[in-house]
Amino acid sequence: MSKANGSLGENMPESASSTRQAVPPYLGKKLTGLSFFAIVAVVFIHAYNYTDTFLTPATTITEGLHVGAMIQYFVSNALARFATPLFFCISGYLFFVAFRRFTFKGYLRKLGKRAYTLLVPYLFWVGLWTGIAALLVTTAGWDAFPILSGKVGGLFGGEWWRIFTDPVVFQAWYLKDLFKLAVLSPIVYLAVKYLRWGAPLLAAIPWALDYTLPYMPNCDGLLFFTLGAYFAVRGVVLPGMNAPVRDKRILVALPCVWASLCIAYTVLAAVGKRLGVPSLLMLAMYKLCAASGVCAVYVLYDALSDKLTQSKLFAVAATEHFFVYILHEPLQHMAYESALSACSADWVHMLCYAGLPVFFVAAGVALSFGIRKLSPKLHSFLTGNR
Repeated sequence: MSKANGSLGENMPESASSTRQAVPPYLGKKLTGLSFFAIVAVVFIHAYNYTDTFLTPATTITEGLHVGAMIQYFVSNALARFATPLFFCISGYLFFVAFRRFTFKGYLRKLGKRAYTLLVPYLFWVGLWTGIAALLVTTAGWDAFPILSGKVGGLFGGEWWRIFTDPVVFQAWYLKDLFKLAVLSPIVYLAVKYLRWGAPLLAAIPWALDYTLPYMPNCDGLLFFTLGAYFAVRGVVLPGMNAPVRDKRILVALPCVWASLCIAYTVLAAVGKRLGVPSLLMLAMYKLCAASGVCAVYVLYDALSDKLTQSKLFAVAATEHFFVYILHEPLQHMAYESALSACSADWVHMLCYAGLPVFFVAAGVALSFGIRKLSPKLHSFLTGNR
């Protein structure tokens, strides 16, 4: 690895163009592509539709050794869990990659930009969906959409703070946590500059314990944003940044390790209640699946890069993923609940699991592309200039 020596006396560019110039061309395209894959993974995480739809590290499969439930768990709570760490790592890298000097004035300017790109979309989409949810539950009945009634009921009861703590668009927590990390960016910057590897190692402690401090960013965010910041501030050059990784040993070994860990974790989840598998073991396996997934997906992109860079469809989809992120829930949850209330056969579970994510990804990309073409300013407002 090569490292660029930096100091607090350097300049900190603020423009998007300066960030693009600081990111190697191949890496820029790669991060865009990886973000799209991560969005698709998030949609599949939320598509799990057997008994325990809110998946956690210690969630066991209530159905036990049930093929359909195990397939969904393997994808949603094992393979797809690379998404959140990858997003935060990319965000940390891009936040700091153009830094030359950390000044208070520059920090406030950057924080103001993050308020526009993160808080404005958060408030708009949360407010819009809160209004839609309130209209739906009052017209269709409080029992029609359980995922909405619980959240709206609290707001009607005067718990206004639930807009920030438990919004209808629950995946919007990510935007909120990114802004928290932007607020904490001076601490992150100084930590990675002077503690070096000590900074991500310290952040790894709450992550390993799956503990998030009150009012602080999610433990995944704290670690992987710090890790991305380390790569940017220290000028670390990893394989796959300037050109695709071509070493077949790496291209095979990392995905195989990742898949093996995910299979083992799924089997433990299936036999967990019967054999009394410790929750700490489940947590450790979950973390290993997520961390190994980040590494595996990073190199898997390189294996596919030649075909991906030649695909015009992928080029469009990769740049239009924000609408997929912000619109797939709670719509996807409502859709499969309606389908399963009519017929709860296993084939319906699996049809919803396979079909709904594909539909919402395609619809989100198409809607984003259409709005961008018709009104670029509206698209910029709705997406935070993404």
